[in-house]
Amino acid sequence: MDKTVIELIGQLMASNATLQRQAEAGEWDAFLDETAAYTLGMRTLCDIDLTQLAQHNRPQVAARLAQLLENDAQLTRAMQGRLTEIGTELSAMRKSSASAKAYTAV
Repeated sequence: MDKTVIELIGQLMASNATLQRQAEAGEWDAFLDETAAYTLGMRTLCDIDLTQLAQHNRPQVAARLAQLLENDAQLTRAMQGRLTEIGTELSAMRKSSASAKAYTAV
């Protein structure tokens, strides 16, 4: 089990790095695709009873989980930034649409 958990965390770290690169590059469609696999991996990790890990593997797993959580926080900030951009664009579109309607109503 220990090897499987360590491999899963490694896969999640790689997926997280891919997501960060995609977010930085503005590749949001690819980001969404990768997010599905990342979410599934995180759910799998959450379902594992980590108390069953061998004592000698716990420090390594704990350190990698801490790094994964930090990376996940960075992703959350990137997504929040994107949501702000989308909100701004939607607001501009609404204003533009309202202006167009007002102009044609006169």
